[in-house]
Amino acid sequence: MKSSIFRLPATDEVTRHAESIVGQVRECGYALIRGLYLPDELRRCTATIYSYANTAEHLASAGVSRGAVRTNSSKWSIGASSNSQEGIARFMLTIYNPLTCADIFRMHTHFRKLIKVRDILAMREDTFFDDRLPPRLFNATRIQIYPRGGGFMTAHRDMRAAENLKGLSGSYIQLVLLLTEKNRDYSSGGAYIHRNNELVDTEIDSLTGDVLAYDGKSMHGVDDIDPNSLFRASDLSGRAVALATIYD
Repeated sequence: MKSSIFRLPATDEVTRHAESIVGQVRECGYALIRGLYLPDELRRCTATIYSYANTAEHLASAGVSRGAVRTNSSKWSIGASSNSQEGIARFMLTIYNPLTCADIFRMHTHFRKLIKVRDILAMREDTFFDDRLPPRLFNATRIQIYPRGGGFMTAHRDMRAAENLKGLSGSYIQLVLLLTEKNRDYSSGGAYIHRNNELVDTEIDSLTGDVLAYDGKSMHGVDDIDPNSLFRASDLSGRAVALATIYD
């Protein structure tokens, strides 16, 4: 398999290489884009995120209103109950940080860049911030923490997210900004895809600041993060990522 890493220091470079990146995703299932983010800067943001996660009151996995995720809020995602992905088992903490709310983690600039890259790879002429999206749609800018001690998400396809893009894009590529790093922040587990009847570790060569691009319609998930470690809700650590998915 050809190299999955594209070293691109600016979004203009992503535009120039968009067809190659999309081609890599279609051929191999995923690609990594490296150079758009400064790892040390993201690690400072992540430290603030973990400080919040370890002290905030989190909402329950189910029964959360649509309005709650349009504010700075956090919720456990434990089990298979979810408004958007019913039946997909997971164990993680989701922290919502909308661009219309206070920039409490200093992540808004990073989210805006992620949205721009997302839309470049979707071959859209405009970058779809909330004020440019059709009614009911919004950018769910959020952080997901898969904690040491067994954080995971079972294999699934992002069919709901792809459905939201009908009329906006003919393809659906999901982007995940990696805030942590395998073999540094956690030892085992992480993102994978099903490819040719095999599980492919998509983070084996990844670094903090890499953007993982994959076909959201493919089977993918997150394998257990350090399951031999003790989970502590008041001292979260493990795998953390940022996403900017268009929600309904």
